[in-house]
This record gives sequence, structure tokens and C-alpha cells, in this order.
Amino acid sequence: TFVCEENYWCYCICYFLQPLPWEEILSTVTVMAAEVQMVLYEDDSVQVQYIDGSRLQLSPCGSEFLFEKAPPISAHPLQQPERIRQRTHFVISAYREQLQRALDFRNSFATCPFLSESIIPSEVKTRILIDVSEVRWPSLDTDDGMTCMQNGTVRISSLDGHAYLCLPKSQHEFTVHFLCKVSQKPDSSIVVSEKNNKGKKDKQVEKAGKICTHGSLSGQRKLKNKENELYHQIMKSEGLSEKSCVNAAEGREVRSSPGTKDTCVYTWVKQCWSVASCPEEWKYPLSLALRFHNKIRSMSGIDADITQKRMLTSDVSEERGKEVSVLPKALLLSCPAPHLHRWSFSDSLSQEQFGEEEYSYHELVKVVWYKGVTYRLTHKHMNSIEIYPGDG
Repeated sequence: TFVCEENYWCYCICYFLQPLPWEEILSTVTVMAAEVQMVLYEDDSVQVQYIDGSRLQLSPCGSEFLFEKAPPISAHPLQQPERIRQRTHFVISAYREQLQRALDFRNSFATCPFLSESIIPSEVKTRILIDVSEVRWPSLDTDDGMTCMQNGTVRISSLDGHAYLCLPKSQHEFTVHFLCKVSQKPDSSIVVSEKNNKGKKDKQVEKAGKICTHGSLSGQRKLKNKENELYHQIMKSEGLSEKSCVNAAEGREVRSSPGTKDTCVYTWVKQCWSVASCPEEWKYPLSLALRFHNKIRSMSGIDADITQKRMLTSDVSEERGKEVSVLPKALLLSCPAPHLHRWSFSDSLSQEQFGEEEYSYHELVKVVWYKGVTYRLTHKHMNSIEIYPGDG
């Protein structure tokens, strides 16, 4: 027995001292490849190409994504690449970081962000008792909440502290930071109430049709009065259902009891916009930042003609009474029409290599990020492109 035990321990020592198969181990570990190109289209869908040849596509609503793995070197030319399609809210850890960077790029340039609570880091999430749906900015007569940083960037803060706008010294692009409630699940009670209201409306319409069909000619006035009553009842029910939908879209939660208070999860969202094509909700704070820039230039003796021209060309409104901005709302966690998502990659890099001029994607390009340089394309009044090298 002593010899068998000695041989056993010798075998164990030799087994643990042998070299490990690092190639097999590293092949099973998923290495996060760096992004080479990120493209945002007019429908807010995103396509990302990585340095290892893999690709990721995000649906316009942000609720789903498709990841295409890079084919191995020994793969046959006709072999189809492996594709993984998942819900964004239930993404596995292997694709979490890549999906998070793709969502950050989308939310920076899209109108409405998609904010999945499962992906957002806990250190940037906060719980608030109130419903933050709008912010109030300082008036045109005061300089409250306006500061100028050392690098020349002007910062305009809202009076409640829930949003602020930063305009750099170049005045070509500005960023907005605001608190936004994370994406919520669709309210099933509203959908059920809509179906019930629709069913009642159909029955009432059918009843009104029967009354009109079987009525006599002598009682046409009475039938018309009944029709009008039924019509007003139907329209009234429609108005109530529309109001309930509006309240749900605005995020006004119905509490079970007046004594309890529910907290909502919020996070800070950063959006980048061009001064030349400013959205309506940010025109007033942008006008404050431009005026403050002009004031600083005049006080320092610098010619302010350039700033004044940009204020005119950017079509920024300075009308009084627009101190309140309605904040963008996050999209729902689940898409109501996932069957309409199109999953087709554009192969823009391979088209450049082979000299193909035809572009295979079905949407216009809005923003392109390529190796640190951002290209913003505008297709409204005239086609234009703005280039931001990323060096400030």
C-alpha cells in the first residue's frame, strides 16, 4: 500500500507540473475587440465593425441586437458566419461591453435614448421620488447658472439641476446632459383597457347600426338622436383611453395607496448636436450659451461678429416664454413590432477594398465614427457633412 500511495503522489505532482494548453484555453476566452467603425442611420439603427472582422447591428428601437462572429481563418469561403440574436435587456456577459459601447454611441446622437437598467452600471444610476419630465432654464435677463470654464467652454445649468448644456469655444457642436428615466416595460393594463374600450365601441356601433337598419321612416329623428348619443359615448370613451395612454407615455405612475412612494431609476444621458441643426427642445438654452459667449467676447475686446453670424445662421430662437424644455423620454424595453427589424450588414469596408460604388443599406447615414474621427451628415435642406477630428 505504501508503494501505491507513493506512486499516486508522484503522478499528481507530474500532472500539475506539465505545461498547460494555453492555446486551447485562450481560444475559449472571448476577447473584446476594438471598434474600427460605428455608423448611425436615419432610423437610429447602429452597425459596428470590429478589428477582428466581427460585426454588431442594433435595431432602431435598441431593444434587439445581432452579433456576427468573425469567421475563422480555416473557414470555407461559402461558409456562413455564426450569428447570435438577443434581446438587449437580456444580453449575456460575453457581449455586454460591446453592446454597452454601441448603445452609448447610439444614445449620443439619437433623438430618444434606449436605457436598459440591466446594462447601465450601478454607479451612474440614481433613484428619485419625483417625475423628471421637464426642466426650467434661466431667463434672458440674468446670468444665473452660466459659467465659463478655463478652456472657453460655456456651461448653462437648469434651475432644478436636472440638465446642463455645454458649448465649446469653437461653437460648432454642443453637448447636453440630462436626467432620464430608464426604459420601462409596456403597461399591460393600458393594452387591456384599450381592447375592452375597442370591444365596447364595436358593440355600440353594431347596436347603432341595427337601430338604423330596422327603424321605420317615421322615427328617423328619434333614431338620429340615438345615433348622436351613441356617437358621443363612443368618442368620450376614445378620449378617456387616449388620455390614459398619454399619461402612461409621460411616465406618471399610478400608486396603489397615497401613503406609499415609489422611486424611479434615472441615469444621466449625454447627447451631441450640431449648432446648425439644433433640436427644438434645446434651442433656448443654446441661445443663452451663444449670448453668454458673445458677452464674454465683448468684455474681453474680441470681435463678436463671428458669434453673431452663427446665431443667425443656426436659426436659434430667443423668444421669451420658452424657459421650459421637455426632456426626451427613453424608449420601451420591448419593441411592439420586432418582426419589422431588418438584419442586413452594409459591408462598407469591403466595398471600399473592392471598389464597389453601390451602397447596399436601405437607410441614409446620419453619423459615422471611424478610427476616432466623427462625421455628421445632414440631409434636410441641403446635403452637408461636418467633420470632428476628436482632438477638441
